[in-house]
Amino acid sequence: MEHLTQKQAEDYSSQHLSTAELLAVSDHLGECEACRVRVEGAVTSDVAFLALHDEAFSEDGFESSHLTAEQTADYVDRNLPGEAFQMAEDHLSGCETCAFAVADLRTFRNEIAPSLDRQYGPAAVPPESGWRQKFASLFKIGPIPAFATAGLAVLLLATIAWLAWRTQREQHQEVATASPAPVVQPTASPEPTLQPQSAPPVVAQLNDGEGVLSLDQDGKLSGADSLPPSYQSLVKKALTSQRIDRSSQLQGLTRPSSSLMGADNKPAFSVLEPVGSVLMSERPAFRWSAMEGATGYVVEVYDDQFKLAASSPQLTARSWTTPPSLPRGKVYSWQVKAIKDGEEVTSPRPPAPQAKFRILDQVKANEIARAKRAYASSHLTLGLLYAEAGLLKEAEQEFRLLRRANPNSDLARTLLRQVQALK
Repeated sequence: MEHLTQKQAEDYSSQHLSTAELLAVSDHLGECEACRVRVEGAVTSDVAFLALHDEAFSEDGFESSHLTAEQTADYVDRNLPGEAFQMAEDHLSGCETCAFAVADLRTFRNEIAPSLDRQYGPAAVPPESGWRQKFASLFKIGPIPAFATAGLAVLLLATIAWLAWRTQREQHQEVATASPAPVVQPTASPEPTLQPQSAPPVVAQLNDGEGVLSLDQDGKLSGADSLPPSYQSLVKKALTSQRIDRSSQLQGLTRPSSSLMGADNKPAFSVLEPVGSVLMSERPAFRWSAMEGATGYVVEVYDDQFKLAASSPQLTARSWTTPPSLPRGKVYSWQVKAIKDGEEVTSPRPPAPQAKFRILDQVKANEIARAKRAYASSHLTLGLLYAEAGLLKEAEQEFRLLRRANPNSDLARTLLRQVQALK
């Protein structure tokens, strides 16, 4: 910077410079001895003012009437030695001007100066930017008149506040404009591609009620989750073998006709049902064919000990139901006597086999009754339960319904024919 103009020197002396100009002029005066002499000459033109100047900033310690700028700063920072500090204390207790300057400087240090030392990384704050350096640079021109201390303090506060704001703004901009470090995204390892496994082929499948029953090649049964394990095993066995075994309950109820019966021994009439079957009801309904010329019929029922268990009155109809219930779980035989011209003709009669039937035991009857309530829509399940109990008539009815639900299924047709063949 070139030497100060006359107007700059006068404005500096009369404190009419702007904040920015004041800082620039102060820095120049600290380096230029010629300009400093000009400014001091302008300030000390008044003899009285020069005397007050010498009195205020004498270098003899506290012999003058006011503290110097350095002494004021050391007092605020408590850097004065013990005796000097006590002399400053005594002086401030009686000097309102210096006390006012100390109070302003302490306010500046506590409220504004800390911002000058704050760091806004990554730029570091230069060590010479402390509050005392900023404060001291304003006094490079030498002593300041005592009566100007208060006004200068106010100017100092405004100047340093502007410096603090500018420093914060510049450092904040440096941080804001810093390029962020690139974020490295981890490379995801490619997940192995799982090849879908093909389901085993289905070997048997039927529409049953509201669902579909299917059995795959591995023997897994699907669509039967609502059935208990024992019924699932029964269904799985039927779908696997595709056949229905003859029930043990039918054992001993039929025998082949004797070869001694020829055309001449053809019976005049015959019993129709029940013959060779298992019955659910303990009150069987008996039916027989008509005998030509017969005026009445009598039905007789015998237990397995050949004791008469029930008999009917003379009937004109060709059917009869026992009024009392027959005990369950036993095998019975029955015959009909036709009355013609006062004589009795019995059917069946030897050598024809007896007409036998079994009434289902109570335990099995209860089980089937529960299954009918719980699985009424599963025709396959009920048909298999009936066939297992020997109830072929009821089993045939269920397999007919299953066949109707699966019109194109060879399996449904096969199961129905097997039940019919057992009768």
